[in-house]
Amino acid sequence: MNSLSKQKTFTDSYLRNLSLYVFTAIIGGALTGYYFPEIGRHLEKVSHYFFMLLEVLIVPVIFIAVTYGVSYIFSIENAFKIVGQMILYFLIITSISIALGIGFGFLLKPGADTGISMAAIHKEIPQRFLTNTTNPLYVINYIIFIFISISAGVIIGLSKGKNRLLRILDEGKNIFFKLIKYVYIFLPVVIFCNISYGIAVYGINTLLPLSKVVATVYLACLVFIFGILGPLTAFFKINLWDFLISIKEEIILVVATSSSKTAFPMIFEKMESQGYDLKILRFVIPLGYNFNLAGACIYLSISCIFLVQFYNLSLTTADYFWLFIIISLASKTASGVPGSGFLALMFTLSRFGKIPVTDLALLYSVDRFMNEARSVTNFIGIAISAAVISKVNQRQKNII
Repeated sequence: MNSLSKQKTFTDSYLRNLSLYVFTAIIGGALTGYYFPEIGRHLEKVSHYFFMLLEVLIVPVIFIAVTYGVSYIFSIENAFKIVGQMILYFLIITSISIALGIGFGFLLKPGADTGISMAAIHKEIPQRFLTNTTNPLYVINYIIFIFISISAGVIIGLSKGKNRLLRILDEGKNIFFKLIKYVYIFLPVVIFCNISYGIAVYGINTLLPLSKVVATVYLACLVFIFGILGPLTAFFKINLWDFLISIKEEIILVVATSSSKTAFPMIFEKMESQGYDLKILRFVIPLGYNFNLAGACIYLSISCIFLVQFYNLSLTTADYFWLFIIISLASKTASGVPGSGFLALMFTLSRFGKIPVTDLALLYSVDRFMNEARSVTNFIGIAISAAVISKVNQRQKNII
């Protein structure tokens, strides 16, 4: 335990100064976008291609992790009990986060009396979003990806050459981890371009009237973390504040990239160094990245209520119940890539069918500012779920 706690992770050495770089990049990006908007408009391509590259590297890591985790469950004592605990936990937390988002939407009414003139909003959503979402392959491919990952894990877990296959997966994972760490060097540049583009395209005057919906998302996420996860972790004898401090480098990385996936490679060794069961971590965390996205649930709920209020729509109780179900399903596609939350929102609205999508650029203009809250809440929720399930099973072992 002591030797593990002394391990130095990549984030310990690199991210110590990242918050300073990020702050500088945000200020520089905002000034560039405001004073040199023509330059800012061209910088969006930098972040777009960066995250395309990052996705190419991280998707295999997610595949390996899910496969590895599922295969690992066959070597864990009381495996089916752990699977049951995980499913129950994910269902409860997802339901609570959706209800919390809807509740804050009704309470704070971010879409009522905005005074926004749609003539002032840029109505062109990047074509890649429209193409990805209107194409049913957007969701089908995601489902196929998860199904193949889980199936591969089951096959490996039952095979005679399990240990050799797991070693190959482990070596592949380490290669991708190293590549990803080198890519992270360019994060401040990407953030500079991202902020500059947002200010240049939408302008300060357009963004300010939408600050209420952004504030509602942030407030709901804070209440979820400290008001829901706080008592939950206290019940299982986990100090939430100490836990958050221990993963602060990973949280900074998530904030810097607006993506919970970017901290994925480092969270395992960090939590293992704190004494959590690595076998359980390797099972719960990868699946949590796909099925336990509380931040996405909150964001989708508030965004939908915002649009209901913005268009002054009247929905029945049955409509809200159906919206609840769709958000629960759509949140599973908001898998931590910047922009995926907005894709999930478009998917939600297209399947719900009662909320116009004509002026969806209205929310896209501030989506990048809600990304941080959504991603950090996703990440913290995933880490806490692994900690709780690990703690429960460690406690049961001690009792026995």
